[in-house]
Amino acid sequence: MKKTINQNQEFATIKWLATVFSLLLLLSLTNLSAQTKGATSRKIVGTVLDEANVPIPGVSVLVKNTTKATTTDFDGKYEITVPTNVSILQFSSIGFLKQEKDISGKSVVNVTLTLETKSLSEVVVVGYGKQKKETLTGAVSNITTAAIQTTTSASMAQKLQGKVAGLNIRQNSGQPGVFDNSINIRGFGSPMYIIDGVRRGDGSEFQRLNANDIESISVLKDASAAIYGLGAANGVILVTTKKGKKGKPVFEYSSVTGFISPTDIPRMANAGQYAELFNDTQINRVIGGVPFYTQEQIDKYVNEVPGFESTDWYDVAIKKTAMQTQHNLSASGASDDVSYFIGLGYVNEEGLLKSNDMGYQRYNLRSNLTAKLTKNVEAQLLIGGRYDNRTQPGDSFFNIFKGTRSSVPTDRPYANNNPLYPSIVLPGNQNPMVLADRDITGYVDEVTRNLQTSLSLDYHFPFLKGMSLKGMASYDANNFESNNLSKSYTLYSYDQVLGIYKPVIMRNGTGNISYRTTNSNSLSLQGFLTYKPDLGENHNLSAVGVIESNQGNGQFVSIKKLYATVYTKDEIRYGDALNQETDGLRSESADLSYLGRVNYDFKGKYLLELAGRYMGSYRYSPENRWGFYPMGSVGWIVSKENFLKNNVSVMSNLKLRASYGTTAQPAGNAFQYIDGYTIGSGGSWEFSNDLITNGVSTPVPANPNLTWQTATTTDFGIDLGFWQNKFTFTADVFDRLVEGIPANLSVGLPNTYGGTLPQENLNSNRTQGFEFEIGYKNHGRAFKYDVSGNFTYSRTKNLHREGEAFNNSMQRYTNQKGYRWNDLQWAYTYDGYYQNEQEILNGALQNGATGNINRELPGDFKYEDINNDGIIDGQDQKPLFYNSAPKMFFGMTMNAAFKGFDINVLFQGAAQYTVRYTGVYGQVMAFNGNLPDYFYDRWHKADQFDPTSEWIPGKWPATRLIADVGGMYKESSVWRKDASYVRLKNIEIGYTFEGDQPFMKQIGIKSLRFYASGFNLYTFCDPFVKAFDPEKTVTTDDGDQEGEGFTYPLTTTYNFGLNISF
Repeated sequence: MKKTINQNQEFATIKWLATVFSLLLLLSLTNLSAQTKGATSRKIVGTVLDEANVPIPGVSVLVKNTTKATTTDFDGKYEITVPTNVSILQFSSIGFLKQEKDISGKSVVNVTLTLETKSLSEVVVVGYGKQKKETLTGAVSNITTAAIQTTTSASMAQKLQGKVAGLNIRQNSGQPGVFDNSINIRGFGSPMYIIDGVRRGDGSEFQRLNANDIESISVLKDASAAIYGLGAANGVILVTTKKGKKGKPVFEYSSVTGFISPTDIPRMANAGQYAELFNDTQINRVIGGVPFYTQEQIDKYVNEVPGFESTDWYDVAIKKTAMQTQHNLSASGASDDVSYFIGLGYVNEEGLLKSNDMGYQRYNLRSNLTAKLTKNVEAQLLIGGRYDNRTQPGDSFFNIFKGTRSSVPTDRPYANNNPLYPSIVLPGNQNPMVLADRDITGYVDEVTRNLQTSLSLDYHFPFLKGMSLKGMASYDANNFESNNLSKSYTLYSYDQVLGIYKPVIMRNGTGNISYRTTNSNSLSLQGFLTYKPDLGENHNLSAVGVIESNQGNGQFVSIKKLYATVYTKDEIRYGDALNQETDGLRSESADLSYLGRVNYDFKGKYLLELAGRYMGSYRYSPENRWGFYPMGSVGWIVSKENFLKNNVSVMSNLKLRASYGTTAQPAGNAFQYIDGYTIGSGGSWEFSNDLITNGVSTPVPANPNLTWQTATTTDFGIDLGFWQNKFTFTADVFDRLVEGIPANLSVGLPNTYGGTLPQENLNSNRTQGFEFEIGYKNHGRAFKYDVSGNFTYSRTKNLHREGEAFNNSMQRYTNQKGYRWNDLQWAYTYDGYYQNEQEILNGALQNGATGNINRELPGDFKYEDINNDGIIDGQDQKPLFYNSAPKMFFGMTMNAAFKGFDINVLFQGAAQYTVRYTGVYGQVMAFNGNLPDYFYDRWHKADQFDPTSEWIPGKWPATRLIADVGGMYKESSVWRKDASYVRLKNIEIGYTFEGDQPFMKQIGIKSLRFYASGFNLYTFCDPFVKAFDPEKTVTTDDGDQEGEGFTYPLTTTYNFGLNISF
């Protein structure tokens, strides 16, 4: 069986790359450069001003091509000694354009720096290269380290949320060490992640990066992503890590200490309320029902007399606050021949469990070294490493947080309040205090180790100016280990009559210990040939050709043993030999690509980019594993035309852009073109003596025609700038067509067939939308500020979705998936409450054809009978809501600085989506347990102990257990809420002491900054939704999202930090 594209081609590629490396190494050894000889020196003095003639302190003054440098003082003055043969000084400062000055024959050199807002010369990292922002023709957003660092978080995703148009991010959990934020570009799906030019990991890996190591992040949102080929159909996130900069060595240290608290704290019914509500369930279930609690007992619970205390289970198990810390240390610098950056990072996050039995620690390492081996050869070695350690109790957070909500408040944490006897708790014996204690229930300990390496050699041809050859090899390795101990434990009840504690053993005979490990590695080989000739003043041309090969290997092994008799020690060897479970799997992957790109512009006004990628994958048959995917884009900088430049002086930039391209995404399972067998697991066949054993069976028929699914993206954009780009505006409209999505053909098969049909490239969808970014900057004499905002809107329509044929027009109307937006939620129309039993008898049958009188009560919800057939069923639904995926994402950032003070404010939000509340939040007495206190405002009898008493209206229907409810829980606006929100995501206030102050000079510190910040501070949304945090939801098996409350909460964080540079 072939597992690679073409072994001869692959060996040839590797051989070619090896030749490239050998050639570059040979050139480096044979072309050693001469060293600069010493020279006498002279003194240069001067003042650096801005355009308003205001002195600029802290400007870097560097002798070009050396490490000799100084900075301006508070009055903008500088003094520097330079060799007599030096003719150029470089001046640079954050927020201003870098400038070079010829100092030949001069002793006084004054400089005026121009604000960076007046320039489009910023260099942006794009696919397999860099381009000036001015000449970009694709939809590419760039964010620098300064903008990233304004939010304090251990997650890279949280640092980017709300800051980049088209980059849609949702936080799903606040659990330490869980990096499951949803990240997509323009609603397309999960993007590809490129770190220092190499395809690396997924969203979880990206989120674990140390932000202090990042120089910039580029987001490729349109056809510009197509150059990355396989897996880039949803867009690409490019990460560039820091390199050393010329000048004296710079050492930086930062430290943050924070306090976290949950954004949502449930307000559950207390013991008195619960007793009344439980009585309701008894008297409302049948005529003549008898209350469970007496009035005397209820009064005792209300007054919390001894023995009748009310238990707040959330407070029992969950802390109000926990701590987190971060420390980062880096060293960087560069000489004429060598540059370096070394960074170390540490993160420590405590959890919210009162048992303190959870936490997360992370260590990051980054070492980037660049060396000029000869005049024409440069080598680069990049190393990144990470070590993660996450600990938590042996039971799931689902059960722990379920226990904090559903456990009844009339039970106590300890039987008879004796701390030696943890109590049985109703329902389900999920005592959250016990479940959160790893000494009682066990633990889950996870360790992840990650290594990323890249070595490259870059040769610039001395005989052909503008041409270079580069080879890069990258090797990454990952290791994951999980140790899980699930112990048997004992809970107790107390017999008041006998005065004894009665034990119940939990997990009796099912206690176990397990170990699993996953090892993976990947090898990427890339060869580049670039050419940028000098074609004169009016023509600019650049071209790059690349050969890229990627290989991956993985191995998974697990073992599980029971402690069926007695727990001895938490080591695999001490588990029972009988009934042990083992599993293992190996995997391989490979792809090979040839790609190229050409950029051309005429007079810097008319822009053209053409690119294409020819790639293959082992996944498909030889006839269908290769494909060519082109892209192209054009641009016109109208603001450079004389008719606009001479007549609209306020407009500093107007660029029109358009792009179109196609790329591929993996579709279906690999090797579907090969016939074979499926090996059963866990027992598939009975041969004799009632024994079940594994066996083999025939899989679905082979399909050699299955191939890639393709995504074709079209984008039209405009870039505007006014008043020297103080005001900027960028907007894009986009369309993406995805074809060839795998599905099984829906045709009738005879019962004798006994199988299913293979996957085919059948389905398709289209995503359309628009986005914009707007900003304004004003840097005054002492006060600087800027404001920016971004907005993204997108929707997806199913063009074809394979399914069974419809029997009638109603089925087509309610179930058709083709040519329909896929974000609509069908529901019943809420029509108020039943006021009395007569209304129930005369109304439509709310519970289908089974009738009303046995299920419905006054105060129950009514639904509109759309087809007037007297029965509320599926034919009365219509599209009333958006589903749980937001259509809109937006953010707004405000920055201001006055002298040493600075402030940053970030608002972020999402809109046009809903959440279906379920579990304890959306079902009265769910799991027969406790319920939120808002359900206490319900329809109820004036006197629980008098069945003839009148009904008292309330906001919610009469309380019953789920089994006794009719149509109350139908999908409607009662339970599905608009979850749109705006959140004050982050505020940071700081003060910076610059190095020109006397006490700073004495201690050798260039810069010292103190700051305080808050994260997830306040949310504006529907009051009902706010109590549960609209951003945090749970994805169900059908892809919908529910607010059930059984997940780790998001957290509000208050941080205090410092940054030191010396």
